[in-house]
Amino acid sequence: MEYCSAVLAVCIVAIAAKYHCRGSVGGVLNDERNFCAPAPLPQNFVFRGIFQDLVHGDTATVQRAASKKHSSKMNLISLLSAVLLLAPRGVDAFLASPRLAPMPQVQRTSTSVRSKVTSRSNNNLTSNNAAIKTASSVGPLMLSSSGEDFCKIQGRKKRVVMGYRAMTALYIAVFLYSASKSIAPNTLLAITSYVAMPAGLSYILVGAAKHDRLGSDTYKRINLSLLEYAVLGLSVFVLSGGGNPILKVAYIITLINTIKGYAYGVLGLDKKSGSDTLFQDFMKGVKSTIKGICSDPKNMKSFGYWSATLMVASMKLLKLKEIVHAVTSAVAAKDIAMLLARFNRLSLLALMIYTLKDAADRDRLSGTTFIQLNYLCALVLGIVGVIGGVMTPLGGTNVAFAAFFAVNGLSSYFAKSVL
Repeated sequence: MEYCSAVLAVCIVAIAAKYHCRGSVGGVLNDERNFCAPAPLPQNFVFRGIFQDLVHGDTATVQRAASKKHSSKMNLISLLSAVLLLAPRGVDAFLASPRLAPMPQVQRTSTSVRSKVTSRSNNNLTSNNAAIKTASSVGPLMLSSSGEDFCKIQGRKKRVVMGYRAMTALYIAVFLYSASKSIAPNTLLAITSYVAMPAGLSYILVGAAKHDRLGSDTYKRINLSLLEYAVLGLSVFVLSGGGNPILKVAYIITLINTIKGYAYGVLGLDKKSGSDTLFQDFMKGVKSTIKGICSDPKNMKSFGYWSATLMVASMKLLKLKEIVHAVTSAVAAKDIAMLLARFNRLSLLALMIYTLKDAADRDRLSGTTFIQLNYLCALVLGIVGVIGGVMTPLGGTNVAFAAFFAVNGLSSYFAKSVL
């Protein structure tokens, strides 16, 4: 930059020298031998006046004006030359001033840092791809790729919930139909206990279906127990030759809806997300139930439920023995139907109590389903104990177990309320 300024200054000085040669009015007027060519006449107002004076012959005035103009021009040229020579130093001093904040320098990223960033990016990309694959592997029940599949799943869920509600309403209607007739109080109490079990279990399954819990072992067991109850109940109708028509409709609806509920619990609402077939899951459930009955109780509550299960199961086996004896002895079909109806109720009650024993082993009695099951078992055993006679050994035992179930249900309810 200093070199360029020096060159410009030299050029300006050369021009000034040439101007001095051309612009000397005295040389033009007094020295005709001046080797410089005469300069052209300037067009500004000062030289216009000089030209007029020259025309009128006032030579002294012309010389003084020209000399004054020439000195002012030389002073201006000298000032420009000094500015050009000093400008580079001033610029350097300005840039070196500490008041100026240094410009931020962009640092080059080292190879190691770049490699770390690249590896992290690759890891993130890999994890994202793994997450996408995992999400894609979830069954259609969780992530439906089609709106049509989603509508089918919701439709199945809605229909199975409506089926459980219809079951509950039908069993309650059976009780109301029986209560409208003139029957003995003990018979009405018996009907109450008979109807309370399927009605209560149907109501429990309504909540399970609404909250997508049919796949739990507890609700699969309840579905199978109600399925058995409906099959044996229809067999009773066939053997007896008639009966309460509302109860027959309730059995048919129970048969259809429990099959659907159990299938949805095993296979999923999409019928594809299950890992086992219906037969495989059924055999696993049978083995698990036998193992649970034969296993030692884990705590005192479990021991109480286990004892009640053994009592009801023993009565069930005794009733089964009576049925076999009646069939082999060519007893009337109506008598066999009566024995089969009692066996059916005992079988349902035994599975209900065993479900509570399994929950006690897993310390899950605080669940809403198990609280409701405790109340339901207490109601049924209490009515049976009162009908059979509280002072009899069997009646007293039933009442004692009814109190046990009621206390456990209340304690679980209050413990859940506190938590």
